[in-house]
Amino acid sequence: MHWLQIDVTNLDGLSDGSREIRSSGPVEGFRSGLGWIDDGDSVHIDLVLRSVSDSVEAVGEVRGKLHLSCSRCLVEYQEGFRLDVDEKFYFDPTAAELKEGYEVRDQVVNLEPMLRDVIVLSIPMRPVHTDDCKGLCPECGADLNASDCKHAKQQIDIRWAPLQSLMASQSGGDDEEVEK
Repeated sequence: MHWLQIDVTNLDGLSDGSREIRSSGPVEGFRSGLGWIDDGDSVHIDLVLRSVSDSVEAVGEVRGKLHLSCSRCLVEYQEGFRLDVDEKFYFDPTAAELKEGYEVRDQVVNLEPMLRDVIVLSIPMRPVHTDDCKGLCPECGADLNASDCKHAKQQIDIRWAPLQSLMASQSGGDDEEVEK
C-alpha cells in the first residue's frame, strides 16, 4: 500500500475513534504551472484521523518544500510550506460529492488527492522571489535585478501620448518627452 493510503477499517462506525498519522514520502508528478515539488523531495504529514458519524475527519498539518518560478523575472526559487489540514472523507460516495469532501474506498483513505488540493491552493497566483524584484525589461528581456539595460527609464505610458503630442505642437514642434 502506498504511504498516502491509510486503512480506516478500525475507524468505521466507531464514535470518537482516532488514529495518528505521522509519515513522509514523495508526492510524485506534482507539477503545476506556478509551482512544483521535485520527485525526490519528501512531504511530511502529521494528521489525526477521527471517526465522525458518516465520515473520517483528517485534521493536522502538511509541510515540505515547494519550487516556484518568480512571476516577474522567471528565476526559480524554493519556499517551505506548512499548511493546516481539516478535511472529511465520506463512506458514501454521494455524500462525498455533495459535501465537497473525499471518498473512502474499500475502507481506505487516499490522502494524495487531498494533499495535492491543499498544496495547489496554497501556491500564490503571482509568486515573487523577493518583494523588491524588478522583473524583466519589456523592451529587451534583460533581468533588471542583475543589470540596468537603460530601456526601463525610457518607457512612455501610451495613455499620455495625446497630451504629449499636444504639448509638443504648442511648444513649437520640439520633440521633447514630458517627464512624469
